[in-house]
Amino acid sequence: MIDLLNEWMLKSSQNFNIIVGLTVILYVGALSMLLYINKKIGRPDERTSTIYLKIVSSMFTTQLVMNAVFISLVDRDIEYFRQFFILFQGIVFLVGAIYAFRLYKKDFE
Repeated sequence: MIDLLNEWMLKSSQNFNIIVGLTVILYVGALSMLLYINKKIGRPDERTSTIYLKIVSSMFTTQLVMNAVFISLVDRDIEYFRQFFILFQGIVFLVGAIYAFRLYKKDFE
């Protein structure tokens, strides 16, 4: 799948810009959601520190899995490896944002 996406991005600069734009939207959306949930949870104390730790732990686990996928599936001669790496980082932030939202709904409502 990564090879197909790489070939698709190589076909035109518009395809490349679409991937970059989607990655930016993914990052901005995930980071804004994380900041919003962080503001809603409040200052760190005994209860919220465990919530923050769970969120960071899920993001770290996702980071390890995504790096393993990236290393195992990406060839050496791939042109846009940085864009794939940044896209995977955006997915990590998205997983953290979704998990933070789920924890917030569970613990605070």
